[in-house]
Amino acid sequence: MDVAAAQSSTEAAVVLNGTDIPLADLLNPDLVARAASQREQFATAAPYPHIVLDDLFSPVFLDQTLPEFDALQDGGWMEFRNERETTRRSRPQAQFGPATQLYFDLVSSPRFIAFLSELTGITGLVADPLLRGGGMHESRPGGKFDVHLDFAKHPVTQLDNRLTLITYLNHGWQREWGGVLELWDADTGRCAADVVPVFGRTLLFAHTPRSLHGHPVGITPPDGRGRRSLTAYYYTNGRDDEAAAERFTTYFAPKPALTGRERAGEVARAVVPPVLYDAARGLVRRAGRGGN
Repeated sequence: MDVAAAQSSTEAAVVLNGTDIPLADLLNPDLVARAASQREQFATAAPYPHIVLDDLFSPVFLDQTLPEFDALQDGGWMEFRNERETTRRSRPQAQFGPATQLYFDLVSSPRFIAFLSELTGITGLVADPLLRGGGMHESRPGGKFDVHLDFAKHPVTQLDNRLTLITYLNHGWQREWGGVLELWDADTGRCAADVVPVFGRTLLFAHTPRSLHGHPVGITPPDGRGRRSLTAYYYTNGRDDEAAAERFTTYFAPKPALTGRERAGEVARAVVPPVLYDAARGLVRRAGRGGN
């Protein structure tokens, strides 16, 4: 990756695989400028705060990341194959290609974090240079990732997880191929919104005890391609919204076959501190006995 001056002007450019991309074009300036005006849309979105931004990043830039998925050596991937997920993610501190590395440098930059803060109203955001849980994500044919809550705290820094940023890289992706990201309502245990993972689409959502999401249907693209994305997380040192939790691992949601009450109980078990959860169960049991 080289940064050079365009010969016809003083505008700086980055050169990726022989393609010149003006630095000013890496991010869509119109979307960045509208960050504050989109805060209400983010905050009031159902079933929890989120926003979908198409063409936030230059498509020419994102196109340069695609061959780097194939170029990443097998040792750079972590494979997950179990009942809940069939997918793979890049290892922490994997050696990315130049375009992919530039993407993560860009979304970790002070300018981009200021954009996120203006859009969401969350101050003190911190990017994760370790990319724990983030990085390059790919599901191959048949792949899925059941509905889940992400980890509430970073496993190393113990900072509070606040935001997830996902940029999709799938040209011409069709809904019927599966892989549609579902955003679930924690009260009903059902999908309330979804995001088709088409190329250039970026999803930003808040991490809360209610931010259930996943793509539980195995993908079936007719040409055998994978479902690809780039993911980054953002943290704060503490939180002021009473949504703090001590969970350092992913929690998978109960299956829809459970009753609404059972689903609510399972979600509560995942997000409420154990002492409070056990105390609440005790109160419910005593109240039930008192009525007999």
